[in-house]
Amino acid sequence: MRKKRLMGLLLTGVLSMTMLAGCGGDSGDKESSGSKDDGKQQEASGEKQTIEFWYHDGNPTSNPIFEELIKRFEDKYPQYEVKYVGLPADSYLQKYNTAVATNTVPDVVSIRDMDVSSFINQDALMCLDEVYDEFPEKENLNEAVIEATRLCSIDKKLYCLPQYITTDISWCNTQLMKEKGIEVPKTLDEFMADCEKYADPDNGSYFYSLRGGAGSMENLFDFIFTYADQDSMFDEEGNCVLSQPIFAEAMDMYASIYWNGWTSKDSVTNSFKEMVAEFGSKTSMYISHNSSSLAEHKKNLGEGNFENVIAPANKQGNVVTKNLSFTGYSVMENAKNKEGAIAFIEYLVSCEGASYLCEQEGRVPINNLIYDEEWYKNDPYNGIYRELMEAENVKFLTHPVWLTQWNEFRSKYQEPGFQAVLLKEKTSEEVLKEWADYLTAAQKEYLEANK
Repeated sequence: MRKKRLMGLLLTGVLSMTMLAGCGGDSGDKESSGSKDDGKQQEASGEKQTIEFWYHDGNPTSNPIFEELIKRFEDKYPQYEVKYVGLPADSYLQKYNTAVATNTVPDVVSIRDMDVSSFINQDALMCLDEVYDEFPEKENLNEAVIEATRLCSIDKKLYCLPQYITTDISWCNTQLMKEKGIEVPKTLDEFMADCEKYADPDNGSYFYSLRGGAGSMENLFDFIFTYADQDSMFDEEGNCVLSQPIFAEAMDMYASIYWNGWTSKDSVTNSFKEMVAEFGSKTSMYISHNSSSLAEHKKNLGEGNFENVIAPANKQGNVVTKNLSFTGYSVMENAKNKEGAIAFIEYLVSCEGASYLCEQEGRVPINNLIYDEEWYKNDPYNGIYRELMEAENVKFLTHPVWLTQWNEFRSKYQEPGFQAVLLKEKTSEEVLKEWADYLTAAQKEYLEANK
């Protein structure tokens, strides 16, 4: 499938591109398109124009980062004033959808690959092809990521300017593991053995923190697809493979970590915040997440006390993990200040804006001007992502972000279904069949519409 091939190339292309000039180059000094006329108007009136910006994952780490970025943007473009709203990660979609339905949208929203198609279908996003064509740093944005962004829309137009990509990884507390004489598990069997051996419920400590609440899908799917040694969600006819018996076997194994008391009782509702907090407080020694949790680990554990590693392999020696996903920014079709919105998103994806955010949050940038920045070249955590992409035993699973039902599947089917399995209210077979039936219907509908 074309989508899978493109997504599989993303990080390889991002990390292996020729190093160009850093953020201080000429392109970084050019004025953003969309801000010139507006700037003249503001100089004449002496008034500032407001840009309302909603971020999908407002938290104690990201909020200060955007406060600083906004300050830098406003210093550079004094005609604008940005109103920032950091929304909870588990409810931002409801807020976005309500705003679209009631025509109370902000000017700019952050948006993930899995969200784009849904809002395109609501005619909620402004097409950004002209903005992209005029963007001074256009040639520095990874073409494969831009192409992957276009694949989220049937018309292949651009409705989002991506800023960074994210890849799943594992994090381990090397200090604590060294004290206990624990080696980083290389296989699923070693991982499960560590979960059992180092679980100490009486003292509230465990080897692994399981994520059973919001956002649990990535960890679960990485595990069960690795176990099944499969890297495609659908067969050639568009049937979802999750109803195959091997996936029920795999989900039973993963759920047994909770059933057996090898992870905290709170794991059934753990989201990102709780899982990372357990890891940071040394309640656990190992978690599955992605590159974005780096800042929290630095704050909680301190440099040199943890590392990022490739997830454990299956009996065939392979690792299957979610394909690379992008996050970027969109201008709402009914934005009140489109010119200001364009200027702001251009700043966020420019070397100047993206470099700061990626450094602070541990993101993998797509603007190749950043790769010559000292922080990027000296960062000890970046090498694992190149290793991940170049490893012959790593396969990438493409999540069907092109399906308009994908977000509904995550929130209404996957998350409650997995919790039902953990609580033994339903069997793995029952839940996986529900998931497979839903995704098969959605995929075949998509294929029929795009013949």
